[in-house]
Amino acid sequence: GLELGVPPEMWGQGCLLGFAVSMIGAAGPSLDASRTAPARALAPGEYEAGQELRAVPLAWLGATGLVVSALLALPGPVQGMPLWGYASAFCLLLSLSCLAPAVVRGGGALTRMGRSVTPGSCSSAIGRIAIDQVARAPGRNGVTVSALMVGLAVMIGVGVMIHSFRRTVEHWIHQTVLADLVVAPTTWLQGDDSGMLSKRMPLAWRDTLTAIPGIAAVDPYRELTVELQGRPVSLVSRDLGLHAQRSRYLFLEGDSMLTLRRTVASEGVVVSEVLADTLGVRRGDRLRLVTPSGEATFPLVGVFYDYATDGGKLVMDGALYRRLWRDDTTTVLAVYLETDAQAAEVRRRIADTIGREGHVVVIGNSELKTEILAIFDRTFRVTYALEIIAVLIAVLGIVNTLLTSVVERQRELATLRAIGASRRQIARLVLWESCWLGLLGAGLGVPGGVFLSVLLIEVINKQSFGWTIQWSLPIELFLQAIGLALAAAVAAGYFPSRWAANQSVADGLKYE
Repeated sequence: GLELGVPPEMWGQGCLLGFAVSMIGAAGPSLDASRTAPARALAPGEYEAGQELRAVPLAWLGATGLVVSALLALPGPVQGMPLWGYASAFCLLLSLSCLAPAVVRGGGALTRMGRSVTPGSCSSAIGRIAIDQVARAPGRNGVTVSALMVGLAVMIGVGVMIHSFRRTVEHWIHQTVLADLVVAPTTWLQGDDSGMLSKRMPLAWRDTLTAIPGIAAVDPYRELTVELQGRPVSLVSRDLGLHAQRSRYLFLEGDSMLTLRRTVASEGVVVSEVLADTLGVRRGDRLRLVTPSGEATFPLVGVFYDYATDGGKLVMDGALYRRLWRDDTTTVLAVYLETDAQAAEVRRRIADTIGREGHVVVIGNSELKTEILAIFDRTFRVTYALEIIAVLIAVLGIVNTLLTSVVERQRELATLRAIGASRRQIARLVLWESCWLGLLGAGLGVPGGVFLSVLLIEVINKQSFGWTIQWSLPIELFLQAIGLALAAAVAAGYFPSRWAANQSVADGLKYE
């Protein structure tokens, strides 16, 4: 049967967090309610009149919060955690939420300023009435707009981060994964225990493969986990001379071929960007590593970009590795073909030659790259579900706001019906309000998502994993976000608009 691996303490933590957030959220309204005189509370529009007075102070608070958010992004991590980055992201969304009431009021003011140039059709009149009505309730509508803004900002921010990360990884694999074929144990992709015997192959197979017609060179790639300065690191050995000639690493500075050749000549190492940042080392430093032959010191010749591991990677020449570790096995064999060789024919020859001796799989270059990107896409698929949940919460907020507005405006809507407005026009009025709320949410959510993506890429990701991600802005994502906001607003406004249109005129006129 299906088993959910959620420990009981996590359920408890979730319940406590939900209870705490609910209590914090109710603190402000309950305090207001306790301080409000009954006569004032019964007066129509008293709540919104008080909220309108708070719009300007909240706007100043929001503007100040944006500055504070930028300052919070400057400090480094706390014990390896980007706590200040998280605080900056929270402050960003909170500050934009504080700006929402002012944006609601400002939208109505801009519409009133443009009435002189707006055509006087019935449709434009309904639109202006709807915008004015939204602007008259900055407190309630500001909360709705901020909820939609948060959903869209998270959607855009995370989407831009994933898109940028994927583009960076795609560029990285196309620049560094250049072997035509990869020969590996069938268990290679099943976990990361690369030191197990079942996930190693005899180094002698290198000569066996080199003898096959159509194969120009074979690079034995050995990977295992070692301890460096008290932390587990991935140690990789390969023929760096061959790698310099036929492939490359993307170094932070310096040419790949020259750097790799210097590494072989100096019996040094190159490390990934993550490991260099973690250890606080740079090119020209020396690293101490305990080997089976004793402690050894290696010059650090270069630092390269790497997205295959989050714990860091150290690379040395295969000849140096075998001398110190006395290891005659390899994890995989990277095969480079001759220019006129047929990959399918060479794969068949490899299977016929060493397929009989062990369980191996031969992977083509394009297949390997496709699999890497497929794993990447599967890893981030769950984030899309979280984004949908955030938008659904915002949709429920719009529904609640419109229903409350319809209840409070029964006399106003009934009056419009009494002076000649049709049911269809009343429904369109409420739908216009819903669409305007969606546009305001998108107007705040799009810049909020851009700022959030910068925080995620440049601060939170950098401090969490040490990866350098090239920021990329997908225009289609913004169009999708705006379209989703409008679609969600229309969907959220459908039921309230139908309900408002079907209200009894007589009951509405006598409503108190």
